[in-house]
Amino acid sequence: MWSTQSADIYHCGIYTHVTQHLKTVTKNNLELNLKEATSTLLEMARNSCWNKISDNTSYIISEIVIDERNIFDKRIERKKVNDKKKPKSLEQITAELRNIYENLYDINLYINKSEKESTIIEIQYYPKSSLESDFYETVKSNEPMLHMKIGVPPYVNNKTKKYDVNWELGGIRYEWNTIWNRLKFKWKYRNRIKNVG
Repeated sequence: MWSTQSADIYHCGIYTHVTQHLKTVTKNNLELNLKEATSTLLEMARNSCWNKISDNTSYIISEIVIDERNIFDKRIERKKVNDKKKPKSLEQITAELRNIYENLYDINLYINKSEKESTIIEIQYYPKSSLESDFYETVKSNEPMLHMKIGVPPYVNNKTKKYDVNWELGGIRYEWNTIWNRLKFKWKYRNRIKNVG
């Protein structure tokens, strides 16, 4: 059963996601749940983004590694690494996840890249072996949690405003929106200072 849509803080704590959760994922129903999660993720993207989102999906897989680097540096590195990965079918990705199933704590579906004819879904997983030892002991027998997340760019303040689903890949549109958002923030801040003074 899917939860209602909610805001979720990105694991490095900088920007938000629109998120939905699936309660249980077993080894036997993993492929079915990933298929359902994919459909939900695509619908979330259509509700939040102006792009045409293709149902022709393929998948890449990544381990979540928590570090303290700047989010901008992490996003650039993530793009470079993901660009080298060959997208796979749902069946192939499910087989890979089943091989490490007992060590899966968290599974997150993101849209890595969406074009008119295809959508690449990134499946990020967080292994139980990366958890602190005390916490690991309490969850080592738990089934993994499944989440679908659409990143919200830092320049989007209006929840009803649709944005580019590919914003995390960078590009001219992203840079322009970021600069414009900074200018608007400075302008608002200066006006507030004048009004206070």
